[in-house]
Amino acid sequence: MSETFDLKETLLEALKTKNAKKVREIFDIIPNIDIAEALEDCEDVTLLVYIFRVVSKDYTGDFFAELSSEQQERIINAFTDKDLITLLDNSFADDIVDTIEEMPANVANRILRVAPTDLRKDINQLLNYKDNTAGSVMTTEFIEMRDTTTVKEALQTIREKGRDAETVYTIFVKDAKRTLVGTIDLDDLIFAKDEEQLKDIMNLDFVTCNVNEDQEEVANLFKRYDLNAMAVVNNENKIIGIITVDDVMDILVEEANEDIAKLNKVSNMDEPYLKTPIHKLVKKCVPWILALMILQIGTAAITSGFDHLIASFAVLAVFSPLILDAGGNSGGQTTTMIVRSLALDEFEKGDFKRVIWKELRVALIIAVIIGIFATAWTFFEMSVLHIGEIDASKITINKTLAQFFVALLVGSTLMVTIIISRMIGCVLPFIAKIIKIDPAVMCGPFTTTIVDIVSLLTYFLLWSEVFKGLIGLTA
Repeated sequence: MSETFDLKETLLEALKTKNAKKVREIFDIIPNIDIAEALEDCEDVTLLVYIFRVVSKDYTGDFFAELSSEQQERIINAFTDKDLITLLDNSFADDIVDTIEEMPANVANRILRVAPTDLRKDINQLLNYKDNTAGSVMTTEFIEMRDTTTVKEALQTIREKGRDAETVYTIFVKDAKRTLVGTIDLDDLIFAKDEEQLKDIMNLDFVTCNVNEDQEEVANLFKRYDLNAMAVVNNENKIIGIITVDDVMDILVEEANEDIAKLNKVSNMDEPYLKTPIHKLVKKCVPWILALMILQIGTAAITSGFDHLIASFAVLAVFSPLILDAGGNSGGQTTTMIVRSLALDEFEKGDFKRVIWKELRVALIIAVIIGIFATAWTFFEMSVLHIGEIDASKITINKTLAQFFVALLVGSTLMVTIIISRMIGCVLPFIAKIIKIDPAVMCGPFTTTIVDIVSLLTYFLLWSEVFKGLIGLTA
């Protein structure tokens, strides 16, 4: 925190005093993301524009990409067309697309109007792909070479064009028909003989993704095969772009934020919390709260149906929240693990039965442990802490024995609840996957609601059918 504060003060002082040397020194030693965050609250757009006047173009493109959309818009509006062209020339097409998607129509149109013809073509190509697909996150700045190119020629090409490419660490090799036939890592190229052709040293076991493939599947491929870059191909296996590991990091953060938001019944946050207006936060939260209130009508109906039991033996109401919470937590744990595994594509076809059998064994062991502990703890609460007092005039057996039976009721209910809740939490994500609904959206509220209903039904049915007679409840 102190380093960021010092950076902000030093940088703003250098900008206000037009100390170009100091500004350039900061950009030489501080990452662009840290500088962008330090200037996040800078209101004077002239100071921001000054950076683009004095700092090397090697930094300005990446620095601009790290700024917030509000700062980017202000800078673009302050730029002349010549300044904007210079910025576009030093930026990658995928970063420009990200900027355009956040800009008002007039700003976006201006960017497209001043962009060089080739760059405009690349931008329009990326804009036409569906959101969250490989095509929407790929970049078109990459190095591709013919398979007949020699190592010497390839190295010379990298020296000439490498600075304009997203990465030089992976070279993509095509044949005469522009079909991708292999890849070469930079280190393999460096140690090869000058006269060798790329087709003699290229990797044939490369991994690609289709342009329409979901970005989450792309991220899983990077993880599975430990990639730095991957070719994006069309249906004819022609390379049209690449995705790099830094793009995948953005995808993983985006997907994680989205899943966390969905699991917690909050609409996905598309901007930082402190910058989100209050009315947007209210709008994101209220619909889910109302929906879950409506879904909880089942538990209200069950409680109402057994209200005569609660009226005759009030201690039942004391421990019902404990049962509901334990059941929801247990089901939620399973749902989280299964949704995560589905998102990471860990399961193969036919694994459903294996998952169910494994989760059933886990549920049985947990249920026994929790059931025994809950029985002992509930009995301790009642007999020692005097939580949930029993009216001795309403029972025909010893009060201590009655307390034990109530504790046993709670423990037995929890055993049944945990087994059922974990099975529900296990099955629902697979059902959601089959009917093509995001498991993170469906499973959280459904698991909680179903488990609450099952928990209360088990609790009151066990009481009315078994434990009521054991305790000897009088009228």
